Amino acid sequence: MAEGILNDLVLDEVTNNKQIIPIEVTSAGTHAMDGYPASRYAVEVAADYGINLSFHRSKHISDTHIKYAELILTMERSHTEYIKSLWPDSDSVFELKSFGLDKISDSFQVEIADPIGMDFDYYKNVFDELKKEINRIKPVVFSLARKKSGN
Repeated sequence: MAEGILNDLVLDEVTNNKQIIPIEVTSAGTHAMDGYPASRYAVEVAADYGINLSFHRSKHISDTHIKYAELILTMERSHTEYIKSLWPDSDSVFELKSFGLDKISDSFQVEIADPIGMDFDYYKNVFDELKKEINRIKPVVFSLARKKSGN
């Protein structure tokens, strides 16, 4: 869902502000099996927001993702820990909810629970949380992409 949300924001930037964002967005799971479609509820929830996930196929995170990624954002701390355990030199891995924040209070929840196996309402709540966080970090991510490309 996060890939679809961010790609939708990139498209909005091009359409509404005539600004090209030189960014490639992809998602990969720490325990995903390659080639599976997005879950029914993910597709339905995203469609309610005008985002088409019907062409999405799952990918397991790989050396290629790590090698070429400028930024890796995870939903859960266990995802971050998994990635760092396999690629300890990767210093571009952050939990989405803490990315870009100077300080996080002890009570701040940095995880967005993976909705796999849950019901439609749970997926909708996760989608809303992802959308809120991605909108929060959008200026930072877009700025990084522009600087990297020299725009």
